[in-house]
Amino acid sequence: MVTFELRADVEDFLNREARLLDEHRFEDWLNLFTDDAEYIVPLREHVQGDVGPAGHPIIRDNKMMLLARIKKDQTGLSHVEIPSSMTCHLISNVIVDETQSSNEVQVSSSFIVRQARKLRDEAWWVGRRQDILRRVGDSWMISRREVNLDMTVLPRGISIFF
Repeated sequence: MVTFELRADVEDFLNREARLLDEHRFEDWLNLFTDDAEYIVPLREHVQGDVGPAGHPIIRDNKMMLLARIKKDQTGLSHVEIPSSMTCHLISNVIVDETQSSNEVQVSSSFIVRQARKLRDEAWWVGRRQDILRRVGDSWMISRREVNLDMTVLPRGISIFF
């Protein structure tokens, strides 16, 4: 049984993580991931009324690939992030489930992210996340994140993190 304290602790972790992303503190955000972390965004497609899995992910990163994406954007040469996006991550509908491991929990959440770059250039991202959080010392760390976007047409290329 998941306790109120555990749920509150996980929600606090997710809200603080969202703040790091919105404040462009990407290296601090990356430090929330375990060394063996996976970050996956599956390709979904609209087929005769159903939106479902369609094979290979459009993003399948490990911690080193996430670092490479962060470093690329920090060069100032990443055209998709000139100017840098302003984002606002809203995380809700958090459900915490225990796993077989005593130091891990499975967390489902929903999100809305507003991304703005220039005057009248904005995109809204909506979806669900499935995370596995691992207790390392006194802190939670993300060992796996799967992002399922609830959209059949992407508003732009994905240049932000969810």
